[in-house]
Amino acid sequence: MREKIANSPRNAFIRVISLVGFRHLWIGQVASQLAFASLMFVLSLRVYQITGSNTAVSILFLTFAVPALFLAVAAGAIDDYLDNRSVLIFCDLFRAVAVLGFMLFPNDLTIVYILAFIMAVTNQFYVPAEVPTIPLVVPHDLLLTANSLFAFTYYSSFGVGSMVAGPILRWFGPHGVFVVISVLFALAAASVWRVPKEKGQKSLFDPSIGKEFSHMVQGGMLAVREGIAYVASSKAIRDALFLLAGTQVVIVLLGTLGPGFADRVLKIDVHDASLLIVGPVVAGIVIGALWVGTKGYRFPPETLIRTGIAAAGILLMFIALTVRLERVAGFDWFFQSRVIIPTEFLLFFLLGVACSMLDAPANSILQRQSVDVMRSRVYGILTAAVGGVGILPVVVSGILADVIGEGKVIFLLGLVISLYGLWRVRYNKS
Repeated sequence: MREKIANSPRNAFIRVISLVGFRHLWIGQVASQLAFASLMFVLSLRVYQITGSNTAVSILFLTFAVPALFLAVAAGAIDDYLDNRSVLIFCDLFRAVAVLGFMLFPNDLTIVYILAFIMAVTNQFYVPAEVPTIPLVVPHDLLLTANSLFAFTYYSSFGVGSMVAGPILRWFGPHGVFVVISVLFALAAASVWRVPKEKGQKSLFDPSIGKEFSHMVQGGMLAVREGIAYVASSKAIRDALFLLAGTQVVIVLLGTLGPGFADRVLKIDVHDASLLIVGPVVAGIVIGALWVGTKGYRFPPETLIRTGIAAAGILLMFIALTVRLERVAGFDWFFQSRVIIPTEFLLFFLLGVACSMLDAPANSILQRQSVDVMRSRVYGILTAAVGGVGILPVVVSGILADVIGEGKVIFLLGLVISLYGLWRVRYNKS
């Protein structure tokens, strides 16, 4: 009986939270992700308000994606030479200061794009240092639980940040909103400061680090080639990377199309776009992550992954088809009674649940299959993949949405995902 209690999912979560190092890393993640998510959606809402164009919003997301394509792998390799804790602290402090720059030119698109690009460059060093820190402060038998909890808070803080983006922009205005975001980044730095230092690694705050920078860059370039070769040699790691990248690209696409979908399809204030579109997706991922962490271990990871892919594709197509009901005779009530808003909310929530069936299993596979010395590089490749794979869909979706409508673009996205799911089942990919 005692053994069952000790191994219960609830007790596993308690054990993870009781780990001091993980707890401070976790709190820092929440604050940092709240800040970054709020920033992304505040900027997307501002750009759409200024231009009324999905294409302009897609360009904004490109400023976040391009640095990922060209810097993520190298940044991950450089992080391998450094104490991850010091990298996280530096990035949070830098972003706390840099975000205040948006206050000076809130209506200048060129300046907004440049500052967003600078924030994105910093983020390329932050991401490869965050998740790989988990195995350093969590024992292997608790990795799935820790990753589920991290996924839970990653998406819940992402969801809260995206949902409050519109309201805080409305309440604090185009200047005060950036002060709030700056404070969150500063709180994240303060929390991560209490994470134990990584033994044997050089701190970014070490005075001698400047003398070794050129050596680190040269070693980083070599490490990039080694990292790519390492990923190429493992089918399991390649597959996990593809799934994680795909999930993140879908969320970015929804963020790109969200303001236009809210304005032109749902006929609601664009300030509420993140609350009624991205919010339920992330809420679904949060609930799904909790289920995966407590019950999902009973199912093979591939079963969860296939179910998630199939459900995501079908739900996206169904979301698009409900929009088309406006042109079908006898369905005027669906729009006049505002049934469409709670219906779309529910569909986006279920989409998030489907995505959660990919995220936690794929992250666990990635961490278990990759050795410690390669883990930051692997996550750097993930970030680069999101930037590289995501650039074309983001640009094309923004342009297509302005030409053929947001509903049709969402349907095409669902069709592509569904076809991939069928291919995966057909060839028994595992």
